[in-house]
Amino acid sequence: MKIVKFEENIKIKIKKLFFNKNGQATVEFILLIPFLIITCIAVFQLGYVIYLQNNIKQLSNEAARIVSTTNSNESGEKAIKRNNNLYDGLNFDINIEPDLWKVRKVGGIVTVGIAINYDGFGGLIKKLFGKSILIYSESSMRMECE
Repeated sequence: MKIVKFEENIKIKIKKLFFNKNGQATVEFILLIPFLIITCIAVFQLGYVIYLQNNIKQLSNEAARIVSTTNSNESGEKAIKRNNNLYDGLNFDINIEPDLWKVRKVGGIVTVGIAINYDGFGGLIKKLFGKSILIYSESSMRMECE
């Protein structure tokens, strides 16, 4: 009789041990934390890339306006570089077409293109994918002066 009672006690303890639901939510949450963190980082990266794209577009519009009203490449490049302190570590590639101020005439079109390579926070995008994200924007305006 004592052996049967002992076996029943063991069965009850095993059931409590393996089928106990206390702590189940904690274990599931701990298993999901890495995916939640990765998702948050990806959303932040995407949001920052969109923010950069909008700002680069704004910079190219401003530079095109300055070049079209002053016919000076240097003034347009200064306007871009003045705002470059907002983006420490990002190198701007600036392309102004037509390049020579002598070629541009009133009524012609001037195009300013700005490109940057973005590596991500701490170079994370470059480390994960092996290359940077190219963010490019271009704006064209009608020349107003010679």
